[in-house]
Amino acid sequence: MDIIGNKYLVTFGMAKATLNFDSETSLTFNIIEKEGQKQNITETVAIKLTELRPQLYLVTWQEENGTTVTQVQDYENETVYSNWTASCGLFTNIKGTIQKV
Repeated sequence: MDIIGNKYLVTFGMAKATLNFDSETSLTFNIIEKEGQKQNITETVAIKLTELRPQLYLVTWQEENGTTVTQVQDYENETVYSNWTASCGLFTNIKGTIQKV
């Protein structure tokens, strides 16, 4: 999988984060901006990575705080579709961009 070992910038309207694919089973994310304010929140999570076609991946993980995340990452079109459920039950669905840095 050609995304392993690479770093990507994910941009949603309200947040920006970097994703570092450490291996096929490990991802380190760093939230660098939220609601226009600089952030520095980093976590390494276990992931399930499924290649749907070349340059299109389904990536899922659970964060330390209980948030579950499912993303469809389309590197060909630099688009990411993300769904997450916070531990309180709040569900979020959003589309953004993903670019190699």
